[in-house]
Amino acid sequence: MSWVADSRAPILRQGRDSARLAARRGVTLVQVAKPRIVALFAFTVLAASLLAGPVGPALTAAIVASAALTVGGAAALNNYLERELDARMTRTRRRPTAAGTLPPRAALAFGLVATAGGVAAVGACGGLPAASWAAGGAIYYVVIYTMLIKPRTALSSLPGGLAGVFPALIGWTASGGGLTGRIVFLCVLIAVWSPPHFWALAYALQDEYLASGVPTPPVVLGETAAARMILVAAIALVALPVAAVVAGLYGPTYLIVALPAGGAFVAIAAVLAWRRRRATAWLAYKISGPCLAALVVAMVVEKLAGR
Repeated sequence: MSWVADSRAPILRQGRDSARLAARRGVTLVQVAKPRIVALFAFTVLAASLLAGPVGPALTAAIVASAALTVGGAAALNNYLERELDARMTRTRRRPTAAGTLPPRAALAFGLVATAGGVAAVGACGGLPAASWAAGGAIYYVVIYTMLIKPRTALSSLPGGLAGVFPALIGWTASGGGLTGRIVFLCVLIAVWSPPHFWALAYALQDEYLASGVPTPPVVLGETAAARMILVAAIALVALPVAAVVAGLYGPTYLIVALPAGGAFVAIAAVLAWRRRRATAWLAYKISGPCLAALVVAMVVEKLAGR
């Protein structure tokens, strides 16, 4: 019987090696889809769906998953297009396409299939208008922003912020929401939040962005101008919730969350404008995400509470 066992050993080892390779490829495809961005946009889709809905937990989950697939596909295409740029930055050089752990053609194929599949799934769950927003968002992010705008101007984050609006429109439209002040406010909030979020990151890592060749405000316009831009945008994030309450979109209780969250961002941005330290810019970048999350969650909680 020993010869039988010996003859099977290479086959078993080959099978285990194939399984490990398949698992590594699966992990690599998840990485190329930028799971953090997918999670952020999926959160936006969920929030917009709850603000427009309710449409039931099963349909809401399907809408979020379909939109997440679309976003992941677009992120993979972004990785494919920016693989050489990513290889020049410490922060991004470990991405699969930049590090060479995933062939560019594989990232391209995965991105195209995932994007098309996600758009089709959004259409099946939420209808043609929602699918149109999903397709439009992917095209805007990959073609208009990544290929045309980002390499050419230090102010690319201003139009780039519109990319974050599309997930909100997907969730809202798929859940049957019409054009109201609430969705307009959510879209404006996201569009205003995105630029200072990126500017703070670019400020903290300006040496890397200089090496990459991507124009950013700290490199092109200078640290003083970039810090002031972040502060102005942070102040706008506080002014927007106040305006929403004055307009009657949300009640005064919304300010209980909005003012401290936005105020923390403003305080850090003010310190950055005063002292201009990269560590402060990094802190502003890290706090901007929770700030937006708090503003959006408070909107959803007030909606679900029956206002």
